[in-house]
Amino acid sequence: MRFCHKARIALFLMILLSLSPIVAPAAQAGRTPPENRSAYGMDLFGLGWQWVFPRVEAYPRLSGSIRLDMLDDAIHQAADAGVRWSRLSVWWCMVEPERGQFFWDDLDAAIQISHNYGIATMPVLLYPPYWAVKNGVAGVECVNNMRKNYPPQDMADWENFVRAMVRRYGPQGKNLVNAWEIWNEPDLPEFLSVDNDWGNGTVPVYAELLSRAAAVIRAEAPGAKILFGGLSDINGPAFLDKVLSQTGPYSVRNSFDIVSVHAYSQHAWKLSQIRNVLAKYGLGDRPLWDTELNYLGWSYGDAETGLAGLFQLVTDQGVQRSFWYLSTTSHWGPGIFHPRWPEWDPLPFVQSPFYETYRAQAAAFALPAAPTPLLPGATPKTQQVTFEWSAVAPGTYPLAGYKLQVDTRLFMDQPYFADPLIDAWVSGDRLTFVPFLVSSGGGMRSAVGVAAPADVRLRQGWENVTYQAPAPLSPGRYYWRIAAVDVQGNVGPYSPPQTFQVRFPYSSFLPLTTLNGP
Repeated sequence: MRFCHKARIALFLMILLSLSPIVAPAAQAGRTPPENRSAYGMDLFGLGWQWVFPRVEAYPRLSGSIRLDMLDDAIHQAADAGVRWSRLSVWWCMVEPERGQFFWDDLDAAIQISHNYGIATMPVLLYPPYWAVKNGVAGVECVNNMRKNYPPQDMADWENFVRAMVRRYGPQGKNLVNAWEIWNEPDLPEFLSVDNDWGNGTVPVYAELLSRAAAVIRAEAPGAKILFGGLSDINGPAFLDKVLSQTGPYSVRNSFDIVSVHAYSQHAWKLSQIRNVLAKYGLGDRPLWDTELNYLGWSYGDAETGLAGLFQLVTDQGVQRSFWYLSTTSHWGPGIFHPRWPEWDPLPFVQSPFYETYRAQAAAFALPAAPTPLLPGATPKTQQVTFEWSAVAPGTYPLAGYKLQVDTRLFMDQPYFADPLIDAWVSGDRLTFVPFLVSSGGGMRSAVGVAAPADVRLRQGWENVTYQAPAPLSPGRYYWRIAAVDVQGNVGPYSPPQTFQVRFPYSSFLPLTTLNGP
């Protein structure tokens, strides 16, 4: 009988294992969901967003916390419209207003919340602080500093800033950024100037800014993409030609991976000019990203009828990724939100008629559904918390896994996961199920066992996914949520935030005794 019992168990296990290969028993975790493959990006907040974005206390600027609720709302709506890349202006003078004193809060929130919704951030680095430029004036706020478009006196200061950025957001830090754009429209004096410039003084200056930044990024984040700063559709082609003609210490032909261009009219002709300049120097294989795309003079109706053709036009010119400028409607053209000026007024981000036009172009697919959280309950029995949720069926694309986030902080009584305690990626091919194990009495009991691919789990009716926190959680109140992610990197809707409380563990104490006897 015992032999037959074991044989039955062995036969059961053989059938079970034939359904799926044996893999590691724990769910894979990390911060690396599939890289999104979308070509659709957007400049969500504009050049001076840190200055104009609503804050809890508006004056003086940067003195109050940024409105996380509004930041989350805008980014969430943009993601629902199909935006998968965010071009984020990073003013050096706002990040390091005084030498060695860094202000990260705004960038941390914008980059993390974008990541929450499957939007990758591409920072644009520009505008030195007063202390780094010649004749800089202390006490003048960055936005009013008339010298911010001048290069730093000491390029080592520039290198230190770039290094700080990459170490914080690159693979050594938060691991949320893998593409960096060096300056914005360096071909125009409002963005890059030099004193007593009677000709092309900004050409070697930009060449040095680019080459030094590239050296730092490649040392700190191998594999990261470096963009030649967005070239305007005014002087861009001529400026690119002059920079690429530089030789010796100012040669930058190996200092960038992608050329960033801007186009608002005559798109095909202007993009072809950039492509011709690259071919002149044997760089015709370098990708183009249009990091400011719109159409001057378009109405909402024009956009509805012409958007698909515009994207096809720039794609035919070799543009691999396009960033719409701007998310709000402006004189540059239609945006997915109605105008919000002055932007520092606490107005909601209301969708414009262009929202559905853009969404039909960029998000013509179905997302996976929101998972249902199951565990932990109100009070877990241990500080080594295990999370459990229901598996979901995929949308248009196959399911890749899940994003699990845990936070402890509230903003206006709501968790926004702007700095989550846990931000885990749980791969869909490492989902756990419950097999049977033989107990010492010959019966069967359940236990978490080997993993199975998601399609096998769903086919067999195994409906729950589990993930154990990598370390015990300290006593306190926690909020958590979960979202499914498809193989294209699209993040589905999050489950409503759940709350649980980790209590102090019970302790036992020995009775008191005297030192000299009982």
